[in-house]
Amino acid sequence: MGEEKKKVWTTLGIISFTIVFLGIVLNIRSVYHGFLSLMGVLSPFIIGTVLALFLDVPMKFLEKRLFANKKFEKTRRTLSIFLTLLFVFGIICTVMALVVPQLTKTIYSIIQSIPGVLHDLNAYQKEMVERMPQFADAIQELNLSSERILNGLMDFLNRWVSQSGSEAMAKLGGTFGSLFNICVGVVFAIYILMQKEKLKEQLSHFLHAYLKPAIADHIWKVGKLSRTIFQKFISGQCLEACILGMMFFISMSLFRMPYAMLISVLIAVTALIPVWGAFIGCVVGCILIAVINPMQAIGFLVLFFVLQQIEGNLIYPHVVGSSIGLPSIWVLVAVTVGGKLYGIVGMIFFIPLCSILYTLLREDVRSRLRASRRSR
Repeated sequence: MGEEKKKVWTTLGIISFTIVFLGIVLNIRSVYHGFLSLMGVLSPFIIGTVLALFLDVPMKFLEKRLFANKKFEKTRRTLSIFLTLLFVFGIICTVMALVVPQLTKTIYSIIQSIPGVLHDLNAYQKEMVERMPQFADAIQELNLSSERILNGLMDFLNRWVSQSGSEAMAKLGGTFGSLFNICVGVVFAIYILMQKEKLKEQLSHFLHAYLKPAIADHIWKVGKLSRTIFQKFISGQCLEACILGMMFFISMSLFRMPYAMLISVLIAVTALIPVWGAFIGCVVGCILIAVINPMQAIGFLVLFFVLQQIEGNLIYPHVVGSSIGLPSIWVLVAVTVGGKLYGIVGMIFFIPLCSILYTLLREDVRSRLRASRRSR
């Protein structure tokens, strides 16, 4: 009787799963939009959880090193969180103070140089016609005159303004929505950090109350592994970005390249995006230097690829790769797949995610191999 009841429940379970699966497949677009709506509602809390994992690293350091004395027993956590937030806010303000004035000055110098560049283009076109009269028609058809360039630029700006004007309020609303999510996320992160021990205890009780002990222990183990790998990845990525920025600043200062501080900070910030991030800083830096001296821009490109090779082959594998235990080939796969699916956010989060899956799969393979050898 028990076996028949078990078969009935198994059959009902298979039928229910099939119905649900077919319902999802047949209404995949509605399910996708519903999922996006749910993620939009939960986004402040997701941001807060990620921020808490990130801020937990310097907070624990301050608790263990700076406020380890018993006289800070009651205020240790509050002081650590306050100094951590102050430290992060100070870094953001320092980067802005270094980048914004230099960037403003650069944009102003580029605008000032536009008339001279357009004049040089006119003179160059006339010179080309005089030197190669056989190609005069082709050069005239190409038309590098300042009048044509200015007209094309004005047409582009007019189209851009007309197209984006109707979307301005939507973009403004999206910006305010993002700022609101970030503010709520910061508050939520502070609550998590203040009560993280209590939250861990509650989560452990919840898992053991509703799941079998073996399953609950396994989920707890995976969660602990995920937290450790994510924090190691964030720490390693920040350290690697700082090292790379210092290498560029020292090298550019030695070769007396312009905008050494601005470009080094840009490369350090963009290097937080794994693998491809530093190339964004390279493109911006190359454009800024080319405005002043095109030959130095070529030298900067050579310097970038030399330092990138040193960073990719020596620094990154030891600082980031070894800290999360993920081989370099899988780091590249994670960045490529994550970037294709979710852009920059995917690039950042797919590396620790792949590291977690890689670690769990490696442990499972080893345990199965050990069991197989014992059974022989």
